[in-house]
Amino acid sequence: MSVLIIAGFDPSGGAGIYRDISVFKSLGIPSESIPTALTVQTSEKVFGTSPIPIKNIKESLESLKKIRGVKIGMLYDEKVVKVVSDFLKERKPEYVVLDPIINSSSGYPLISEKGLKGMKKSLIPVSTFITPNLAEGKLLTGEKVPANIVKSLHCLGTKYVILTGIESKDDLFYDGKKIELIKGSKIDFSFHGSGCFYSSYLLGELILGSNPLQAAKKAKKAIEEYMEENRPKTDDG
Repeated sequence: MSVLIIAGFDPSGGAGIYRDISVFKSLGIPSESIPTALTVQTSEKVFGTSPIPIKNIKESLESLKKIRGVKIGMLYDEKVVKVVSDFLKERKPEYVVLDPIINSSSGYPLISEKGLKGMKKSLIPVSTFITPNLAEGKLLTGEKVPANIVKSLHCLGTKYVILTGIESKDDLFYDGKKIELIKGSKIDFSFHGSGCFYSSYLLGELILGSNPLQAAKKAKKAIEEYMEENRPKTDDG
């Protein structure tokens, strides 16, 4: 039984479907993928996006056999959100990890305003986890205080919330009862695809048997180790 990736296609290979597949492969978990959009980008900047025809996405979803977990990234617009949420309501996979892609790190919009509203209304309520960074959490809730952000997101219907990048290094985990701080090491450089890596690793750990908090901590450790191993080299070596 495999996991399903629903996300955008990044030709640079750093984020989106490419990144997700590589993470699941590293964990020994087979994956299938359905692209929602093609992007024109480098590791530094997004220049444009083009949607995959909604008919193709719908037919691809309908053709799938049993899927245990789903990782969701870039959704593009409200049509994709509806097709995906309908699929999840019908198939009811054990785990759904939603990485709410709103804008690229360079500020390019990756989902329409109607799509964002649809995400809040119909997709967050059927997700097991939502894993926004601090900026995404603020946009989704209108809140500024991290504790209020995770509580507001939980009220939208998801079971667990992980808010990443608090003070550039820590995460907040919330299960509807208790907020737990997951401390991290400050990373002094940006890493293209870090959110994709984190959310995919989180789903992988859930599939492998970790409980939600354990999975969050393992994903945190894994992304930090990966970033340290791939730290950009300086001129002095």
